[in-house]
Amino acid sequence: MATMNEFERRRRERRMRERRRKKRIRAAIILIAFVCAVILIVILVMSRCSSNKPAETVQLGSDGTSETTLSPQNEETPTPVPTANPMTIPPASENNDLMDIIEDADQEKRCYLTFDDGPTENITPQILDTLRRYNVKATFFEIGSLIQTNPSMARRVYEEGHLIANHSDGHNYAKLYVSADTFMNEVNECYEAIKDITGEAEPFKLVRFPGGGFNSSADSYSPVKQECKDALAEYGFYYCDWNALNGDAEGRTKDADELLDYLIESAEGQDNLVVLMHDAAAKQATADALGSIIEYLRGEGYTFHRLDDIEYRSSSDSSSLGSGDNGSDTSTDGNSDYDTDENSNSDDEDSTPAPQRTTTPAPSSGSSGGNTGPIIIQ
Repeated sequence: MATMNEFERRRRERRMRERRRKKRIRAAIILIAFVCAVILIVILVMSRCSSNKPAETVQLGSDGTSETTLSPQNEETPTPVPTANPMTIPPASENNDLMDIIEDADQEKRCYLTFDDGPTENITPQILDTLRRYNVKATFFEIGSLIQTNPSMARRVYEEGHLIANHSDGHNYAKLYVSADTFMNEVNECYEAIKDITGEAEPFKLVRFPGGGFNSSADSYSPVKQECKDALAEYGFYYCDWNALNGDAEGRTKDADELLDYLIESAEGQDNLVVLMHDAAAKQATADALGSIIEYLRGEGYTFHRLDDIEYRSSSDSSSLGSGDNGSDTSTDGNSDYDTDENSNSDDEDSTPAPQRTTTPAPSSGSSGGNTGPIIIQ
């Protein structure tokens, strides 16, 4: 018969075995947790390395052999797209109407998306996010005073590879279109603001007239605008209107679907498009419609480019072009003001989807403005 001491000894042994079992269980749990943590860390590191790894692109070299190139993906700071060499198109002194140049260029199915009146704090970021998602480059005609108000947003436009072009300093028609002198003064102020943002010694000299440069009897500022075209050419500036638009400044306010329908109608039958849209604070529908507009145009076979990227025909092919087209205009009478301004009537019914281009005589060379002349822009 077991004594009390024997029972006590067996009880102690059972307790020791239980403690050892619990220790082994805790050790196993800790080990499993450690292994899981290590595996998770490895997965995260590999995922990050994979996302930062340059993508390989295989192309055929001139000798028929394959060449592998690397292109960066998801860069923290996008590298600005190099500007095209302006000398590949006629100099502004010969023809500074970029719409004419695009129509004469040896290229097909190109689309130039343009956004006027920015930069803005609420709409510009949405437009840039969409352009980046679709890997599309565009042209932003920005107002000089807004560049100074929103420098970080203007800098983002440039750093993400888009072209910043000139849309005057104040966008106030009554002050801007007093004479060619007042116009060129604002162009110069905006140009200096663009230089400050881009850091370029001489950014591409491209202007869009607020309200458009069309020679229209319905536009009371049209006579001054025609004089301004000569002044722009004198100082090496091109100007560019448009031949398609989404209608975000036409008539009543439209939603995203209506803007897409308007664009489809205005772009119909045209080989190369310069599309007018607006980057103004009230143009939320434009930001909402942009993705569907890009998808539609891409589905129609268009590629997207900045306005300093024009594949112009060779000099031998362009010999038939006139050499004195500076100041030539492209419009029909009755075109309404397609730009956003306090002078535009937003309550009118929708106007014609896109201006039809005709050629009008160039303004006389002696009509450059006041006695002092426009200021010199280097």
